[in-house]
Amino acid sequence: MSVASDLALDIENLSAGYPNNVVLQDVSLQVKRGTLVAIIGPNGGGKSTLLKTAVGLLQPLSYTVLELLGQNPQTARRNIAYLPQQEEVDWTFPLTVLDVVLQGRLVRKGLWGRYNSQDFVLSREALDFFGLGEYERTQIEALSGGQRQRVFLARALVQEADLILLDEPATGLDAKAQHEMADLLAKLSKEGKTIVAATHDLNCLTECFDHVLALKGRVFAQGTPEEVLTEENMVELFARHFPKVGASGEVTLHEH
Repeated sequence: MSVASDLALDIENLSAGYPNNVVLQDVSLQVKRGTLVAIIGPNGGGKSTLLKTAVGLLQPLSYTVLELLGQNPQTARRNIAYLPQQEEVDWTFPLTVLDVVLQGRLVRKGLWGRYNSQDFVLSREALDFFGLGEYERTQIEALSGGQRQRVFLARALVQEADLILLDEPATGLDAKAQHEMADLLAKLSKEGKTIVAATHDLNCLTECFDHVLALKGRVFAQGTPEEVLTEENMVELFARHFPKVGASGEVTLHEH
């Protein structure tokens, strides 16, 4: 197997953003198949922009290489699952949990495809895999945040996606649900899936992630969790402002 075919995500010298707003400059990232990768950084650092550009929702400003599973984003789309941030999803749309998971089967059938008995079997198996079998007839809006995330992971599973990109999957989850989510991602990775997750949850990174990319408009650092999650790096990444109290009690904010 060649080096290129061993990569689920291959990005070199990517610049991306919006009209009159370059968010990312010269970002390079190579993700081996079957690994679990975290993208961290401050708000506005480019985490979401990187994921959206990778899946083709944003057009790159410039790049040398941009390939997913050895293909361009448009060609590879059928084998990629993307879960946006929770606030970007209309949870009030009247769909049951099973309806949402079944949507994953349509990726390979086309918009006008019809479900068959195998689609229902695979979707129910996926719900059981994530501990949601009893909720198949429940409206998606009635679930907790952690349950909703698991439903979308089940949809990615029945889609048979080889690469799963997640934008802040732990947002709004309590500590227990965050660790449950990390365990599920590790389980998917062991099943051979490649997971790339933008996250603010730094506590679980050393437990299950293989690689960490720290973004701050550019690649600030990348490597193993132990290499990236140093005190010096975390202060530089996240402590952009710090308070200083003057002699008379006044508080001023300083840029770090």
